[in-house]
Parts: sequence; C-alpha cells; structure tokens
Amino acid sequence: MAKKRPKKRKKRPNKSPEFYNTTGLSKASRGNYTKAIADYNKAIQLKPDYAEAYYNRGLSNIGLEEYDEAIEDFSQVIELNPEDANAYARRGFSRSLIGEASAAMKDLDTAIRLKPDLAEAYNARGAVHYNLEDYASTIEDLNEAIRLRPDYAEAYYNRGLVKSDIKDYEAAIADFDEAIRLEPTNDEAHYMREVAMAALQSSNPVFPSLQLANPLNPDDMPFDFEEFLGLDEEEIEEYEAAVEAANEAIRSNPENTVAYYNRAVAQNNLADFEDAISDFDEAIRQEPEFVEAYTGRAFAKDKLGHTEAAIADYDEAIRLKPDYAEPYFNRGIIRAELQQYEAAIADYDEAIRLEPEVGIVYFTRGLITATLAGEPNKDNIELYETVIADYDEAIRLEPDFMPAHFSRVATNAMLGREDAANAALEKMLQFENPFTPFIDIEDIEDMEDIEDIDTSMIEIIDTTDIEEEE
Repeated sequence: MAKKRPKKRKKRPNKSPEFYNTTGLSKASRGNYTKAIADYNKAIQLKPDYAEAYYNRGLSNIGLEEYDEAIEDFSQVIELNPEDANAYARRGFSRSLIGEASAAMKDLDTAIRLKPDLAEAYNARGAVHYNLEDYASTIEDLNEAIRLRPDYAEAYYNRGLVKSDIKDYEAAIADFDEAIRLEPTNDEAHYMREVAMAALQSSNPVFPSLQLANPLNPDDMPFDFEEFLGLDEEEIEEYEAAVEAANEAIRSNPENTVAYYNRAVAQNNLADFEDAISDFDEAIRQEPEFVEAYTGRAFAKDKLGHTEAAIADYDEAIRLKPDYAEPYFNRGIIRAELQQYEAAIADYDEAIRLEPEVGIVYFTRGLITATLAGEPNKDNIELYETVIADYDEAIRLEPDFMPAHFSRVATNAMLGREDAANAALEKMLQFENPFTPFIDIEDIEDMEDIEDIDTSMIEIIDTTDIEEEE
C-alpha cells in the first residue's frame, strides 16, 4: 500500500493587537477581568501606543478595584491622546475612590470641558461633591447627568442617597424607584428605598418613633393622659399590617435583615417587646453593626425592665456611631429614671450638639434639670433660668408641643412670676391640638410644687429611635 503523505498544517496567522483587544473586551464583559488584562497586555506589547487597549485595561483594573493601576492606564491614554474626555473622566473617578478629591475634581472638570454632554463625568463629579458634603453641587451634577442620560440608573440611585441625607425622603424614594425600574436587580436601591420609606414614616427627623407612656401618677396631672396618649385604631392597623408584610418578606427570604428590623419596629409599637427583641437579635446576627437595631432592642429591653441590658445596647450603638443623637437621648431617659440626673443631662447636651433642631430634646433636658434643682430657692434660681430657656427653645422649634407649654406655665408659676405664667398660658391656649381639651386650668393652680409636674413628666416621656419601615 502506498503511504499517505502527511497533511501539512496550516500556519496560524499572527494575532494582531486588535485581536487581543477584542478578546479582552469579550472576557471583561463576562467579568473575567484578570484574563482580560492578560489579553490587553499582549495587545500593548504588540502595539505600545495602543490607547484603546490602555483604556480598556484601565476599566478592568477598576473592576478589580486596582485603582492605582487604573490611574496609570488612563494617564497613558491621556499622554497618547490629550483630548480624550473619557480617559479624564475615568481617571477622575478612580482618583476619587482613593481619596484624591482635588485631583479627581480637576480631571472631571477637564472631562466636562472637553465633552459637555458626558453624563458619566457629571455623575462622577457629583460623587466627589458628595464625599465633600457639598450636597447642593452634588444634586446639580446628578440632575445634569440624568438630563443628558434619562436611563442612567446609577445617577438616580446616587441622587436618592443625597436626598436621603438631606431628609428629602419623598424625592429620595422617587429616585430609588426609578433606579429600580431601570435596574430591577439593584439590591442596594431596594434596600435604600426601604430605609427612606422608614424615615418618611417618621414625624420626627431624629427620634422617629416617639412614644409617650402613661405617667406613674396620672392623678397628679391636670389632664387625662390615658385619653391623650393611646394609639388609635388606624395606627394599630398600620403596625399590624407592617408585621404581616414583614412576615411575607421573611417567608420569601429568611436572610432579609430589613424585614426582621421592620417587624421588630412594628412589634415595639404594638408593645410586643419580647418578639421585638427576638427580631432585633436576628437583624443584629445578620448585620452586627446595625446601629438602629441596637437602639430598637434597647428600647424593648427597657420596657421589659431590663435596664442594664438596655443601657449596654445604647452604649454599643454610640460606640458604633458616635455622631448618632438618638441613643444619647434614649439613654438619658433611662438615666433620669435611675435618678442619675447629671449623667442624663450630659447625654442630652450631646444629643443637642449633634441635632440642635429637635424640640423634645430641649424640653426633656429642662424637665430633668428642674428635677435635679429641686425646690426653687435663691441658690438655684439660675438653674431654673436654664430650665425655662430649654422650654422656650422647645416651643420655638415645635410651637404646638403642649407638654413644653404646660411646663413653662407651671415653672413660671412656681417661681412666682405671675405675669410670665399668664403670658405663657395665653400662648398655650392659642393652639388647636388634642392636648388642650384635657387641661383643667384650675388644677394648674393646685399643683403644690414643680416636682409634681416634672417628676410625672419625666415618666411620660419615653422614646424609641427606631425607624419604622413597611
């Protein structure tokens, strides 16, 4: 038999820089950034002035969070093409992520000058402004990014974050909704929308779930707190619905931290404190630095009489987030109940330093200071001046907050300042609110001393820093 002649192998054509750049793009699109960079390296080795390969390698380095390497790649692009706006934008973005705010801002300004319609540059510059806490400039840049690119989900999400920070929760929710519509799998947008919903439900920007508990001695007070302070049927139904919504969310996903937190918030408001603690425990297990869960659990523990455990949770919340006013306020309540008045006042001083625009904090500090002072006399008259000043500030911030009005009337009366007391009373009765109908003015005159008022008022002021969520 004749031997078959071996087939000649066809020579493979030499791969070009463009080939490696294309295969790199394909791998990067699937998230294989390391392998993509290997291909870009080959492209650059074959063509050292290949600006597009440097740019694409820079993008993959961003994907790997190798920002220094990304900056080097984009710098090479700019050296090869000084008018490349995208390279300036990406370099500016990378610099912002390593804390080089000034250099980042310069790059992004240049990108916008070179290409005024580059939405990504406005979005990135907005992030730099945000980190610098220049929220007005942040919103301005993000507005422009969205105007230029109406389907820009990231810009909507970022603007939602800013709106949340400035407590414009309705606008924040609208932005998160749009981000979710454009990117339904954006878990962060879903989570932040729930957080904003919780904040919106709060009537108080610092102590969202204010609750007033019944006084220990309601007969000492000239109004019916039982009638004034109870939850109405609509509120109870809302909290029960929140529990059911959380139940459904947990059935769908047992690792839904926010759902456990939401259910605990509703349970606290329904006075189901043991179940609330169980849910806060689970939320903290899943997210050990969930500050709001510690404060909510502390409130529930305090209501069950576990005072030391409640203080420990407030301490932990403060350790995790020292600039968080709510745990200082709530810890101050417990310390006042323990007759640790000076420590309580110190907590309120810090809460006011952190959040100086919340009337109830001034009011409660005034109550505790009055209790600490005791019977008015020539030695503590200056202390009572600070008490009245706190009530004045509480009323300035929350003009229809009746407990502050009443305490101001009573304090002036006990100090023998009849004109001031009458003026304060006249001011109080100008307001239409649920408190006024329950006041018996004649009973005010029968109060024996300021402690009859202040001790009871301390007992009825109790708050939870929980943010309610549906």
